[in-house]
Amino acid sequence: MSTPLFETLHITSDVSVIVVSVALMLISGFAMTRITKRLRLPNVTAYIVAGILIGPYCFNLIPARIVGGMSFIADIALAFIAFSTGEFFKFSTLKKSGPKVLIITVMEACLASILVFIVVYFILGLELNFVLAALASATAPASTVMTIRQTHAKGDFVETLLQVVALDDVVGLLAYSIAISVALASMTGTFQAGHIVKPIV
Repeated sequence: MSTPLFETLHITSDVSVIVVSVALMLISGFAMTRITKRLRLPNVTAYIVAGILIGPYCFNLIPARIVGGMSFIADIALAFIAFSTGEFFKFSTLKKSGPKVLIITVMEACLASILVFIVVYFILGLELNFVLAALASATAPASTVMTIRQTHAKGDFVETLLQVVALDDVVGLLAYSIAISVALASMTGTFQAGHIVKPIV
């Protein structure tokens, strides 16, 4: 289903709708960065605001079917971000700040999960509670990496932050794999240890 913009411009071809939608995304994202730079905000803020404004729930400039069909772009972008985060891992840095990074990662991930578990326990069922608590341990590396690259930040704090963000995603993936196995086991009544061991391996 097209938006009023595409109906006004009489754009009906699927290819044309995709091309114009991508063009709108790029133009709006670039235009919004001009505003955020004046406010001294990171570019990632501009992209988020632009996406909200042109999306189907605000000005509805981009059709919902286009947004749904472009989910693979997010997967590709996350893959690039994961690789770029991995670039900052150096054996010398890990040797120097390894224990500190591990302690920060475990504490940050575990405390977030515990807090969500306690809060949600009184609202939702136990099965869904496990999954939400596991998801709470993960952080999005995209905004962190983009902001660091934009500001050209360097130093011990930046190196520690990047390592914590990357390791935190590993902890989040493991926690989610285990939590979803436990949740399914409690719902079906059949528990298999392999479902928990495989993600860890």
